[in-house]
Amino acid sequence: MKKYFVCSDIHSYFDEWISSLNEAGYQKDNSEHILIILGDLFDRGKKPWEIYQFISSLPEDRVVLIKGNHEYLLLELVKRKFPYDYDFSNGTYDTLIHLYKDPRKARKDWIKRHSSKNTSDDSEIFFASYEYYQKVEKRLYDNPKINVLVDWINSSRWLNYYELGQYIFVHSFIPLKGVDNIYSMNSKGEYYQNWRNETDPKRWEMATWGCPYQRYLDGNFVEELKKGKILVCGHWHTSDFFNKLLYYGQQHMDYRKENPIFRSANYPGLIAIDACTAATHKANVLVINEEELV
Repeated sequence: MKKYFVCSDIHSYFDEWISSLNEAGYQKDNSEHILIILGDLFDRGKKPWEIYQFISSLPEDRVVLIKGNHEYLLLELVKRKFPYDYDFSNGTYDTLIHLYKDPRKARKDWIKRHSSKNTSDDSEIFFASYEYYQKVEKRLYDNPKINVLVDWINSSRWLNYYELGQYIFVHSFIPLKGVDNIYSMNSKGEYYQNWRNETDPKRWEMATWGCPYQRYLDGNFVEELKKGKILVCGHWHTSDFFNKLLYYGQQHMDYRKENPIFRSANYPGLIAIDACTAATHKANVLVINEEELV
């Protein structure tokens, strides 16, 4: 009997993720155990390559990969080849460093190696080191590991969503009418029946952003709810679901300490699993047995 282990927003915290999988009963060598990952594998943590190696060591039919906004951010940064402020705040630039090396530290080490011990005037060495810095920085965007990851994320292995029985697995939400660019990202949007066949990549990318429970409260999942569907999402730490939907604005949960899986009879079509691993050092694992599928 198949068993599905649903994870999200691992953010390069490999050890924490593996620990959570083991605790949930996941067995790497069990052919009946299937991973469903709702995006945001990378950024923030220090082990992006270890996560890639683990997933790529598994048979393809035992892993479902869904793109998150951080997959899009990584592809965008590598294509652009220079960082914006949000690449630092989102941890995307750190992913490049963990896949190669830190140009700032490399430059500092280069200065240390080339500085003269017999003089205090190392200005020429200091300025010459900038050329070395530029070479290292250039390699951030073109080295074997990042090239492998870019090809992998761009491959057909990555999906926009996955549907299994009554469950619809997404990173944040399904694509909506009126939400197809960065300027409309925070608009309410509008449900449309044919979203499963959406071919506009920008609309799918925008679906990885925004607050899932707000989209749900705006009525954009009502038609799917009538069919008995349940949205399973990541992207937004679950303590906010509890505080806003069940505790009505009272901060009963601190996102830095606890983000358990959110599910409630009050919101039958909504399950959220983002544990904010960067803060809690835990990863949620939603376990679904095959016999539970409708």
